[in-house]
Amino acid sequence: MRKTILFAAATLAAAVPAFAQDAAPAAPSASEQADIDRGGIIFGSFSQAVRSDQITEQEKNALFGCMYDNSIKAIAEQTGKVLAANPQIDATKPENVFNVAAVVCGARKAKTADDSAAAPATPAPQSR
Repeated sequence: MRKTILFAAATLAAAVPAFAQDAAPAAPSASEQADIDRGGIIFGSFSQAVRSDQITEQEKNALFGCMYDNSIKAIAEQTGKVLAANPQIDATKPENVFNVAAVVCGARKAKTADDSAAAPATPAPQSR
C-alpha cells in the first residue's frame, strides 16, 4: 500500500513540471480580437433576446437555431464581413451588432436602403 502511494506521488511530481513548462498561447491578432469581442456581444444579446417578451417566438427560434447550428466564431466573422461592407453602420454599437447578426442568421430581414441603409441579407454561416 505504501509503495502505491509513493508511486502515485512520484508520478504526480514528475507530471507537474511538464504542465508548467507549456508556453502561453499567442495573443490574438487585431481581427481575431475584434471577432472575439463581437462574438461576446452576439452571445450576450442573443441570450437576452430569447428571454425577452419584445421578440417574437419565430425570431427567438431562429436566433437559438442559428447559435445551435453555428459556432459563435462563425456568426461573429460573418457579421464582421457585413459590417465591413457597410461602413454606414456603426459597428461599435451593440444594438447594431445584434441587428446585423440577426440578419446574418436569417432571424430578421435586412432593411433596404430606403429603410435607413442596413446590412444586406447574407446566408447563415455554416460551421462544424
